[in-house]
Amino acid sequence: MAPEDAELRLDQIIAKRTDLSRRAAREALKLGGVQVERRRVKVAGKLVKPGTEIRVAFDPDLPPVPTVIIPVVFEDAWILAVDKPAGLATQGTWATDRHDLLALLKTQRPDLNLFLHHRLDQGTSGLLVLAKDPKANKGLATSFASRELEKLYLARITAPLEACTVEAPIGRVRGADPGRFGCTGDLIDPKSARTDIRPAKEEEIVDLVPGYWVVARIHTGRTHQIRVHLNHLGRPILGDALYGGSPSDRLWLHAWRLGLKHPVTGEDLRLEAPPKRFQNATSGP
Repeated sequence: MAPEDAELRLDQIIAKRTDLSRRAAREALKLGGVQVERRRVKVAGKLVKPGTEIRVAFDPDLPPVPTVIIPVVFEDAWILAVDKPAGLATQGTWATDRHDLLALLKTQRPDLNLFLHHRLDQGTSGLLVLAKDPKANKGLATSFASRELEKLYLARITAPLEACTVEAPIGRVRGADPGRFGCTGDLIDPKSARTDIRPAKEEEIVDLVPGYWVVARIHTGRTHQIRVHLNHLGRPILGDALYGGSPSDRLWLHAWRLGLKHPVTGEDLRLEAPPKRFQNATSGP
């Protein structure tokens, strides 16, 4: 911030130093798109000292703040497992902290202080487990860091694929726009990654839209891991435009089942979020 702006309100400074109007500046503040010294600030009238770093991110194409109720799959005194809807970011972005799963859960359950240890891509639906207290938080952190769990995903591809294990490092593709990850080429900081893939059993997909369904188990937690590994095999996920998938109105990927030891009691938990958005319209009662 310049010295001559010292007497201005934060929304005035934003309007003066960016191409945003005062109204747009206040909207950016309201959505959480303004950071002062790397911390989100939402007070339009805030005064800041000269030399303070102000960052502004504003997306005029953001949809209205969602009000969907997040389905709960499992809950006890220590953990909360939910079924994340597709199209919803797990965490806030630079431009907003109101359009994501955590924001909706804070609205839905204001009594909880939740701790997050894993994420799903915005287009991916399915299971997410969060800790509700520090003891569970520590236990979940250990489980996810050591991979002491079983994470199964359902994905629909456009051609058959035999059971296989993919062990190919994943890194960010240098210079790619939009940003994406890959197993080959000029990669930034590639890390080891392993995914077990098999055709889904008939009884597992009996209610789903017919197609080539696979079950993927990830042993590592790299960004876009299943999407990248299936693309590496020449079998990109249907609707995954970023990785060469055939066009669709959705990304056909769902975090289906999660097996883990309870972070406090040590009990074996087997959680499941049925892939309802992929069900055949003629199935069910």
